[in-house]
Amino acid sequence: MSQAAPAPSQSSLWSPLKNPVFRWIWLASLTSNIGSWMHDAGAGWLITSLTDSAVVVALMQTATSLPAFLILLPSGALSDIFDRRLYLMMGNIGMALVAIAIAVLTLTGLITAWSLLALTLLLGAGMAMIMPTWQGIIPELVTRNDLQNAIGLNTLGVNLSRVIGALIAGQILRLSGAGVVFACNAVSFVFIIVVLWQWKRVPPPVTLPPEKFLSAVSTGFRYAWHSPALKATIFRSVSFYFFASVMWALLPLIARNLLEGDETTYSNLYAAISTGAIISGLLQPRLRKLMNPDQLLTMAAVVFSCGIALTALVPVHALALLTLALCGAAWITVMICAQMSAQTALPAWVRSRGIAIFQMFFMGSLAIGPVVWGSVTEFTSIRTALLTAAVGVVVATLYTRRWPVSGNAQLDHTPSKHWDNPEPVLTVQHEQGPVMISVSYQVDANQKPAFLAEIQLLGRARRRDGATFWQIFEDSGNPGVFVETYVVNTWLDHLRQHERITKHDAQVQTRIKTLLVSGTAPVVSRYVSPL
Repeated sequence: MSQAAPAPSQSSLWSPLKNPVFRWIWLASLTSNIGSWMHDAGAGWLITSLTDSAVVVALMQTATSLPAFLILLPSGALSDIFDRRLYLMMGNIGMALVAIAIAVLTLTGLITAWSLLALTLLLGAGMAMIMPTWQGIIPELVTRNDLQNAIGLNTLGVNLSRVIGALIAGQILRLSGAGVVFACNAVSFVFIIVVLWQWKRVPPPVTLPPEKFLSAVSTGFRYAWHSPALKATIFRSVSFYFFASVMWALLPLIARNLLEGDETTYSNLYAAISTGAIISGLLQPRLRKLMNPDQLLTMAAVVFSCGIALTALVPVHALALLTLALCGAAWITVMICAQMSAQTALPAWVRSRGIAIFQMFFMGSLAIGPVVWGSVTEFTSIRTALLTAAVGVVVATLYTRRWPVSGNAQLDHTPSKHWDNPEPVLTVQHEQGPVMISVSYQVDANQKPAFLAEIQLLGRARRRDGATFWQIFEDSGNPGVFVETYVVNTWLDHLRQHERITKHDAQVQTRIKTLLVSGTAPVVSRYVSPL
């Protein structure tokens, strides 16, 4: 599937549902998410009856998010190496087994605060294992022009399921207790497992052997480190979600203590947040026509700050429904912008790993944030924690505007295939290395500053695609003659660089050629370590 930069989509938000595979996976995911949100609502309320500690209550959010911070990158590497359909199936089966264990312990009265946290941690680990894969398969299911709408639908589905799950959980909690809620979550995995079993996925064609696990992990890190577009996405999203995590971390305490409510109050607040998110998700196509992603991120931070501050200052149930709905709208706006920015910052070969790194920082902010806000609440008050977060989210968002994400959608990650595969005279094994590549340039004397600027961009691409060392040198005895040198671990890694070079990178190389002495061209030499 082409990874060319998309034209602004004029299609409906619902157009991806015309694809039958995407439609069934979306519906199955919606059903599974309803069960997951029922678990979150049930566990969030149950923990308040098992302990009086605000820190332990807040740790419920940490238990959901911390595994993602620790294992998302390895799971992204596995997703890029193995068949994504089977990988998703195994992950969902594992989570179903954990959900059954939680339901049995709760129904038999054996559950404790710490066992609930531990099993929720396992559920979070299962979710972390499959999160990058869910994001990674979206471009396989829809056209590039439908990508924004598909991401919007996925995010809309998450929040629609949150509303439905919270409302159902609230009624079941009131009538039957948390055990039945957890049992419903276990059943909700059946649909998604069946749909994945029936999906006849056609893996993309490959010409080279798959990467080994540790190499795939290090390559993912290297790509992220040398990708300004992905790093900007991470900076912008973390600056929001660390502070915004206060909403989910303290929501049970807002309902029980600040508003002096019961299970229904908690369920209503949960649903209000998701209702605001759904309305915002439906409005995203129109909002994208009025504002670019950076403007949307700033607007969302201001809206969230106002909403959470009013919740703290005017603890009235009816007003809290409105203010938390605004917070939910802001939350989903940032999520859609960040997910689209991450998707368009990544080529197909590293998509799951790159998304995993983005989600690792995203979930890390949701894991660390609740500990901070629970501690602030314990030592001061709920109101102080909410107001501190309200100020922090605006300050952090304004500070990170120096890393814009609006240009990510214009990056063309289509493989350029303009490099011919090297044909060595020597017999070279795939695992032989290290390999050193040198490229000599004769630069026009008047174009030296422009050349140095462009060659740095090319060097970033070399390192991003696998080079462990890169440097540019000028011949001290022949000014204007430059030698670019970079090293990769093996000959196979060098062949992979030929597959990974994009049309965007090819444009950089074309500009470099215009800066050379007329009639000259880059001269490439390759040196491989003998066996």
